[in-house]
Amino acid sequence: MRLIERLQDYLVYSNISAYAFERSCDLSNGYLGKQLKGKGSVGSDILEKIKEQYPDLSLVWLVTGRGKMLLSAPINGSLGKQQSITELNEEQQTYFASKDDVIKLLSRQLERMEMMLSDKDKIIGLLEDQVRQLSHSTFKRIR
Repeated sequence: MRLIERLQDYLVYSNISAYAFERSCDLSNGYLGKQLKGKGSVGSDILEKIKEQYPDLSLVWLVTGRGKMLLSAPINGSLGKQQSITELNEEQQTYFASKDDVIKLLSRQLERMEMMLSDKDKIIGLLEDQVRQLSHSTFKRIR
C-alpha cells in the first residue's frame, strides 16, 4: 500500500473530506485525487504540514505502513505522561526498525526528481538551439 493510500485510510477513518484536508494543509484543490492517480509524490514539506495539522497521525505508519495509525491523545497527569512516553518509545522503535525503508523511499523519490530535472534541462537546451537557429536564419534573410 502506498503512502497516499494510507493517508486516504486515515481521512476515511477520521471522517475528514479530501477538501477539508487540502484546505487544512494549504494544498491545491484536487491534490489528493492527483496523488491517488499516481501523478505525483508526497514530499517532506507536505509531511510537515500533515504532522502539524494532524498530530494524532503516526508519520512512521503513514510513510512505512508499520506500527499504529494513530497516536494516543495526551492524558493529563502522571499516568498520561507515562503513556505518552511509552507511546513515543514505541513510535521511535518502529521508526528505527523502518528507517532503511524510509531512506529507500526518499532515495527513489530523489532519483525521479533528478531525472525530471535532467529532462527539463535537455528540453531547455533544445529550445535554445531552435531559437539560435531561427535567429540566425532570420538575420541571413534581412541581409
